[in-house]
Amino acid sequence: MEEIKKIEKEKLYLLSMNVILHAGNAKEFIFQAIHKAQEGDFESCNLLMQEANSEIVLAHKLQTETLQKEAEGLDFPYSPLFVHAQDTLMTTKSEIDLMKEIIQIYKELRK
Repeated sequence: MEEIKKIEKEKLYLLSMNVILHAGNAKEFIFQAIHKAQEGDFESCNLLMQEANSEIVLAHKLQTETLQKEAEGLDFPYSPLFVHAQDTLMTTKSEIDLMKEIIQIYKELRK
């Protein structure tokens, strides 16, 4: 019988906190961006949205690497913190998509 390799809980906790950190950074950038859009400062808004995108890409990369390892046979303990990290990532990703639409509305209103 093949031995299943297990990831240490501490490594999973650290990974989870990094996903939360980057997703949280992205969330902060998108809310700064929407305030800039409200003010009509679309150049700053676009830069902040780019920062948000960079952060969400980092968070998503960490999550994807973890899921790939599990698919390769690495055993992960159940972790509410990792579940929270995934939830934070996906919620923030949805918020980014919504904010893009709201920013477009602000641009249209300024024409």
